[in-house]
Amino acid sequence: MEAVQEIQTEMPVSSKEKKGIAGSTIKLIAIITMLIDHIGACILTRMLLVRGMAQVSSLEEQEAFLAQNGGLYDLMFVTRMIGRLGFPIFCFLLVEGFQKTRNVKKYAMRLGLFALISEIPFDLATGGKFFELEYQNVYFTLLVGILLLCAVEKFMNWNPAAWIKNTVVAAGMVLVPLYCAFKEVELSGMQFTMITGMEDRTPLFVAVFLGVLLICIIVAVVYRLIRGKDKTWQLMGNAILVVIAMFIAGVLKTDYAGGGVLTIFMIYLFRKRKVLSATAGCVVLTLMSFTEITSFLTLIPIAKYNGKRGLNLKYVFYAFYPVHLFLLWAICALMGMGFISAI
Repeated sequence: MEAVQEIQTEMPVSSKEKKGIAGSTIKLIAIITMLIDHIGACILTRMLLVRGMAQVSSLEEQEAFLAQNGGLYDLMFVTRMIGRLGFPIFCFLLVEGFQKTRNVKKYAMRLGLFALISEIPFDLATGGKFFELEYQNVYFTLLVGILLLCAVEKFMNWNPAAWIKNTVVAAGMVLVPLYCAFKEVELSGMQFTMITGMEDRTPLFVAVFLGVLLICIIVAVVYRLIRGKDKTWQLMGNAILVVIAMFIAGVLKTDYAGGGVLTIFMIYLFRKRKVLSATAGCVVLTLMSFTEITSFLTLIPIAKYNGKRGLNLKYVFYAFYPVHLFLLWAICALMGMGFISAI
């Protein structure tokens, strides 16, 4: 009798564990929001461009354009904001897959294969060209992200000599602020020129470099006091790996570029707490562009994620990306605007 009672008391616990939504359901949410986003980016944006949006320059012209096309513009804006939910979910599931896959090499090879398969449909959908090197599809971002995670895990298990550790710490203290300074000059150079009237951006570069360098030194000292010497060199080593991966994504000009790679790393960094990890990723995206603010809505399905795979539709999800991009471009072509760039 006591054994029966024990079984009865355990049954509700197991049923609770089954509650929530599976990974396949979260993937469906991601691809639906991505589809909505790409309808706005590929079709609605082209419709606005055909109506003369690119020629709008003055405030008066903008008001006149919106008076005639305000409804279409609002619809495009709404679709793009809904689409902000897709990428952080894909990043979250990438980290989940990285932790659970039996063969990381095959996982990375699949991402690389579909990155190549998707490039022509992506170039057609976004740029109206069969081949465009100025902007690469998101599979390349995910591929760089998973290679970064592989490098981070390898690095965490590496135990070199003390002088190498000290070199890594020193390099981290310089490379990270150097990268940040370059990016800040790249993003703010125009404003700097407008405000100061100077073409030379050296003062801006130096100011950013010294500021971030000081922050790196403070973080390293505090981290060493709290966690110990070995943890400090690993922290700086991880920082170097992240910077290198972000730089590669930037050079390749992938979708979301370095910010997307950093999003993946932040989700991985807090992977033991799924809501916190997703929040960290959304913070990075929002800092990158305030239009990503709606990405925080992804916390709702991620909070309900039960850790199970769900439906085995792996290759359906992989194939959906290039197929839907090609179909959206085909629709644009039928509307006579297939070879107009939407970016």
